[in-house]
Amino acid sequence: MQNKALKIESLAQSVYKKCDVCGKVKDNFFKLSVYDAKTEKLLVGSLDLCKYCGENMGDILNVYTEPGATLTEFSFEK
Repeated sequence: MQNKALKIESLAQSVYKKCDVCGKVKDNFFKLSVYDAKTEKLLVGSLDLCKYCGENMGDILNVYTEPGATLTEFSFEK
């Protein structure tokens, strides 16, 4: 069962700031959006989550979470 009032999203690029759950200053990989419980459309607030807290929140919500950090390798050889 997926909760539609709580939606967790993986960020395209991590943001180095304070996690809103554990309070530690780390790279934040996730954003948890909190919507109105009745309509499930009105955005009430959001939380920035570090990797550990985001994965734990994903487990609580039964949602697969994976940090969205994308690594691209470039080769400058001919």
